[in-house]
Amino acid sequence: MTTPSERAMTWAALLGKWTEFAQSALALPKDDEGGRLREAVPAIIGLQAVTHALSELDDLEADERALGLDRAEMLIRQHAGDVNRIWTGHEIPEAVREMVDDARLAHRIQTESGWEWVVAAESLISPHPAELAAVLVGNGFTGDLFLPTPGVPIFEGAPAAFVRGVHESDELFELVEAVVGDFLGDADGPERMPVARQVYRQFDFAKGGPVRDVVRPMDADLTPGQPLLVPVILAGEAQPVTLPIPGADRQKPLPVVFEDESESE
Repeated sequence: MTTPSERAMTWAALLGKWTEFAQSALALPKDDEGGRLREAVPAIIGLQAVTHALSELDDLEADERALGLDRAEMLIRQHAGDVNRIWTGHEIPEAVREMVDDARLAHRIQTESGWEWVVAAESLISPHPAELAAVLVGNGFTGDLFLPTPGVPIFEGAPAAFVRGVHESDELFELVEAVVGDFLGDADGPERMPVARQVYRQFDFAKGGPVRDVVRPMDADLTPGQPLLVPVILAGEAQPVTLPIPGADRQKPLPVVFEDESESE
């Protein structure tokens, strides 16, 4: 976490850059592309300010973070709308478009990031998570939790759990960390991740069944295969989870392939 003095120095440096940028924009012509850039100065500075502010949300209390996220979303929508309006009928400069994308990515990271555990042993087989879900929901957990399908083995290096909606500075974090860690047993973590990852078991029935597990972001384009992590809690509400399938625990180890590797094939 940054100290107040460090934050003040950073904001002071940014303010200086923004002042220089605004002053230099005054020299631009008032028509055509120069005019559009002059008009876009408030939106450009606003986007950069929101992006930087989002990087400091971890320093805030839970209720302040929630308010900050709502405010940031509103400002990003406003500034991006101004950019689109200013360049209507014209191509938005790449640098300006990147500022919009950076602000949206910073907001996405803050809303979708969470904590991930990975399989540390050769394989991990989880029991049914009903009791775990009851403990967390009963203690006020209002986020999301994904765990392995009961009774189905996942293999070394693959994500074993993902939780979001609780911050390491929150009182509830230690309970979530302890309960999930005890439930998983042979797993490393938690580690902060910008987005939840899913494990897809892919099959080749010509070869007789499953051939590999592919790890990709949960919000990536549709990936062939059986997703192995299932929602146990969503927005603080326990979800129905199927009982273990007889015989599923006899699956032999499979190679775990991550997104960049699978896309290069």
